Amino acid sequence: MNHLFEHLTIGQMELPNRIVMSPMVSGFASPDGFVSEDLYNYYLRRAHGGVGLIISEPILVAPPVLANQDHLGLYADFFIPQLRRLVRSAHGGGAKILLLLDAPAEMAEGKTEELATLAEDFIRAAWRALATECDGIMLSSANGGVFHTLLSPILNKRLGDNLSATNRLNLRIRLPIEIIENIYTWLGERIVIGFRLVAEDFTPGGISLHDARIIAQQLVTVGIKLLDVTADMSVDAPVARFPGWCVPLATGIKRVVPNTPVIGSGQLGDPHLANSVVREGSLDLVMLNRTLRLNPYWPHIARIILQATTPE
Repeated sequence: MNHLFEHLTIGQMELPNRIVMSPMVSGFASPDGFVSEDLYNYYLRRAHGGVGLIISEPILVAPPVLANQDHLGLYADFFIPQLRRLVRSAHGGGAKILLLLDAPAEMAEGKTEELATLAEDFIRAAWRALATECDGIMLSSANGGVFHTLLSPILNKRLGDNLSATNRLNLRIRLPIEIIENIYTWLGERIVIGFRLVAEDFTPGGISLHDARIIAQQLVTVGIKLLDVTADMSVDAPVARFPGWCVPLATGIKRVVPNTPVIGSGQLGDPHLANSVVREGSLDLVMLNRTLRLNPYWPHIARIILQATTPE
């Protein structure tokens, strides 16, 4: 039976525990795209706070559309040294780190040749990520990025109405699938590739768990080693958000890809609750957002609490 502080191996990456820092925006990015000292220290504290895996905030593979937009960048080689320093600080704290690669949502509206160029941007950024010595990369269909726009039936304006639901879904997922395949062709198994998957839009006509289960199977088929299952939080849907509210979505995905580690989230800041959802097999890893923002050292405290209350 697994538990919150048990090791987990994913590809070439061995995690010291099942606690994941979400790709929350730190608030310390700057318009030049470089890693500021405040941003570096923000990640350093959480790495030394005991998390097993850090997923970075979004790092752009192409320059932002808007001038003076705060961001992290990996669209040129000169970003590599500072990101390498950040990665080494995470490793020094005992954590593994995946760099989340993304692009502005506006790029989803580009012509076919522009999307082909964008795919090349992702592939080059993956190579640069490898040069930072990170443990892998994450792609994301959440948080308003380019894949979020392409995968969402509501946001994707590229598809006509004369296609079947299956064909529309295959076209929406085609770009990330091609990018994943090409990254593996170029880089092989030297880095882990994960995917942040929206499993529910909570909006009529949006992504449903049924869609997400099909997408998850396709992603695993092309080599995705880790799935982070989330919901679209940008809509003001009347959804009760209680501790563990997103866990059923992660469990629904895990059932169709049982051999692929799945991350779940949703107010799991109680150590006993976080440990229980792992022990019962609902998910493999627990992602924390606000909890780690408020207390970088939560993992150390959680370990003490669980050790003190677990019968021998």
